[in-house]
Order: sequence, then structure tokens, then C-alpha cells
Amino acid sequence: MGGTAGEILSIKFENVSYIYDRKTPFEKEAVSNISFEIKEDEPIAILGRTGSGKSTILQLMNGIIKPTIGMVEVDGIQTSDKASIVEVRKKIGLVFQYPEHQFFAENIYEEIAFGPRNFGMNETDIRKLIMDSIMIVGLRPDILSRSPFALSGGEQRKVAIASIISCDPKYLIFDEPTSSLDPVSAKKFFDMLKVFQSRGKSTVMVTHSVEEAITHFKKLLVISDGKIVFYGNSDGLLNEEALESWGLMPPPMMRVISKVKKECGNLYRLKEKIYSTDSDKFSDIVFRETKK
Repeated sequence: MGGTAGEILSIKFENVSYIYDRKTPFEKEAVSNISFEIKEDEPIAILGRTGSGKSTILQLMNGIIKPTIGMVEVDGIQTSDKASIVEVRKKIGLVFQYPEHQFFAENIYEEIAFGPRNFGMNETDIRKLIMDSIMIVGLRPDILSRSPFALSGGEQRKVAIASIISCDPKYLIFDEPTSSLDPVSAKKFFDMLKVFQSRGKSTVMVTHSVEEAITHFKKLLVISDGKIVFYGNSDGLLNEEALESWGLMPPPMMRVISKVKKECGNLYRLKEKIYSTDSDKFSDIVFRETKK
């Protein structure tokens, strides 16, 4: 991937605010004066508790909603420009948290074909895109004649992803993609993300799981009460108290290290391992915290 000299290749928010139900008694500011830029080939996780403004950011990226104040650009195209919104949506593939809410077709083939047809692709190319898409997400061709509503939650998630990647978007955006997945299925999802990235796709994932975010992404954006409270490399997000103040659960190992520092003391590091002179208390803390 890559553009011509001078071409802007990023998703950019500039002083963006969004207000739901504006000028009504139910008016609520979901995001407030936020600015950031997601550059091409820069996978990023957006972290925040429920109601923090994460999903609003995704809808602003895709042009589903327009900023009340400020500007959102996708590769230099403003999402508020009605004449260019189709081009924006070709670039942005958004998979919602509940994929079954996106389905409408009688069978999976027609479900996945809808997007490419809507963008004017011919049927031969559409079939190739469908077969490629289901191969990437791990679905068999014989599933294409089935109803998407007859599938398991995990299979529905795969169909939803296939229906997005069949449109060949540049940016793939996932809203809480592992929320209903078991650990094995979640691992398969992150393996799939690596395939997307190897094919030149930029990936954005919204999640409330700090552990998933710091494990699979180098760049993080944390939003709390509609404001950006952290934006940078994942190794900088190591403050347990800050995470808790933002309504996020610190990962088990972070809790272990914090508790050990408070209760054991006399810690030392040897060959990338942490040791304590109070081994009994150390073991007890590790057992307690990893069981939470």
C-alpha cells in the first residue's frame, strides 16, 4: 500500500465534538474536542469503558454521523462532504459489535455480495471476492447457501467480517470484536487480523480489554467521558491507578507487579524475571490476582 507523493494517508480527527439529540432536553455530548491521527499501516486499539465515546468515534470515522464541531478526514476527504461520502465508505470497513444487527439477506452469498454490488462490481469479480473473503475468515464454501440467521454467534461474526472485506476497504474497523468469543475463537480472530495487516490493511479495534489491547497493538488511544486521556505506545500504558480511574481493568500481570511492590518489597530483577525475598507472600499474591 502507499500513495502518490503528497497524498494524505490517514484517518484524522481535528477538534471534534459530537452531541446526540442536540437542542433537546436529552442533549448529550459523546465526544469533546478530540484530535488524533491514525496513519496508514499503523494498527491501533481504542480503549474505553462502556459509554466512554468509543463507538461514537467509529461512527464518525465511517461518516455514519457527522461532527457537531470540528473535522474528520479519511485520506484527505472530509466525511461531512456529501459528494464524497461513498468514497469514504469504500475506504472504511466497519464491523459492529453485534453482527446479527447488520444482516438482511436470505443467504450468506447474497449477504456478502451486497456491498460489492452496491459499489458497482461485476458478478465475476464479486464471486472471486466472496470466495477469497470466506477463505480468510475460515468459512467453508458450502455455507454460502445457508441463512445468516441460522448460524452460531461466532459464525455470524465471521460472515459480518467477510461481508466487509469483500468490499476491499483500506481500513478495517472492529467494534468489540471478541466480546462474545471464547479464548480459542478470540485467538483465531487476532490471527486473522495479522492476515489483514499482511495484505496491507490498516486495522482499528475498539475494546474495553486492556490485556488484549497491549498484547496485540503497539499504538493505543484511551478515551474516558468523551475525552482522550492517553494516546501513544502501549508500553507507556502501565499505570494501574490511571487505568482504574478510567474504568478499565488492569491486566493480571500489572496487578501482580503492583501488589508485590506494595506488599513484599525487596524486589530484584535477574535475567528478565522478578524475584522477591518474601517468596510465600509473593506466591500468594500471584495466586490471588491471577484468579480474579
